[in-house]
Amino acid sequence: AIVASPTCAVFLAAMVVAASSAAALHRMSSQLVAAVERHSVRVRPAGAPIHAADGELLFSLLGELRLDSHEPLLRELPSVAPGTTPCPADVGAAVDLRAFVGAVGASAAANPLLCILAERLSSSAVPSELDDESAYQLVHHCLLLDLVTRALAADPELAAAVYARARGTVHATEGWWRPLGIFELAKLKTVEMTLERFVEHRRAGNLPANFGHIGLPFNILEAVMQDLKLGFFTNAAAGLALSLASPGMGSAGAPGRGATLSGDRRRAVRMHMPLARQWRDLYVSWNLAFTTAYPDLPTRYGAPLLAPCVLGAPPEEFMFHRVLALHTHMCLYVLRRSSEHAARADEAQPTAAAAAAAVASSEVAQLASDERRRTLAALWGDINLDAAWRYERRLRLAPLVWAARLRFSSGMAARRVPYPASLILPPPARAERPRTKARGLRL
Repeated sequence: AIVASPTCAVFLAAMVVAASSAAALHRMSSQLVAAVERHSVRVRPAGAPIHAADGELLFSLLGELRLDSHEPLLRELPSVAPGTTPCPADVGAAVDLRAFVGAVGASAAANPLLCILAERLSSSAVPSELDDESAYQLVHHCLLLDLVTRALAADPELAAAVYARARGTVHATEGWWRPLGIFELAKLKTVEMTLERFVEHRRAGNLPANFGHIGLPFNILEAVMQDLKLGFFTNAAAGLALSLASPGMGSAGAPGRGATLSGDRRRAVRMHMPLARQWRDLYVSWNLAFTTAYPDLPTRYGAPLLAPCVLGAPPEEFMFHRVLALHTHMCLYVLRRSSEHAARADEAQPTAAAAAAAVASSEVAQLASDERRRTLAALWGDINLDAAWRYERRLRLAPLVWAARLRFSSGMAARRVPYPASLILPPPARAERPRTKARGLRL
């Protein structure tokens, strides 16, 4: 009788699909751990633990940021002797890489869109490009971002000091801006402005209720424009839906809530999005799809988002942790690009053709004609577009109408029926377009 019930049958089918998707994600995590173990065996001395984090590698990453001598931060990182300034080999050595990758996988498994992607990738022809050494480097990059972000989120003064030091290192590097495009320069500037506001309000212990209601949508629109530039329109449309749901906006049956600081010593910035968990899940999937266009490994695999303290953050603190991790990552990215650019300039005086090639190589995005990128973008963009369309419908308000603070005056609004279709997104091709009799229109 239970199985015969249509509702129960649908529920059971959904449970089976969810279990299959989670299993696909678990297989990916297991493959990543195996790759890290193989490379660890090759690069570590005989008898050394292969599952412990590589302290020297983590310390070298800190050195790139000139944070390897910043004792207040070093004392907060896990080491063999907690609370003391660790030596290079001890930084993060207490972390088990298997547990860390497992934490990343568990956080990803809580996002239904990432589970759907894992399921579709497991049966698709999209090739993997992650070898053992790349997996080893990627996991340690994510681990460093996670450790540093946790420390900065816990201590407002440490966050202010590390931000000033990392920013100063970047801006003191000669010609740091030369290899960057307009999008990267704009993104760095907006992230810096956001962190400066974080520092100001965490120190003062107060936060305007409208914090982020303009800055966050604008930040998302920067990436939307980059996706449009590359021709990946479905993912751009999903980002547009995210940008129209601003902090503090209410949803059907739930009033909006302004930004606040947490009541503990962290004074974490909390921004309340409409349907916060669904918004966070869509943002993570959309942004991970966007970063696949980047040529460098940590950015291409979305390292700042995969840190468990970001991916698994409570929805209201998600953007707080996200910005802290993103700035650390962007400083590393900019410093590496600047170093590569300077090395190319020192090799020889470039001819006009070589100069043109250097400009082309400085582009952040890979060519849109890259077959792997196009296949992955099409697959992932469709998932995100479907989710964005569902998200808009759940808000039960037309985004453009809400932004203008207007209410429907039509019969559709009077009958309190859900908003039937997006003003900005085309409905998914395989979904039936809902109809309304309001004014005889089909929306």
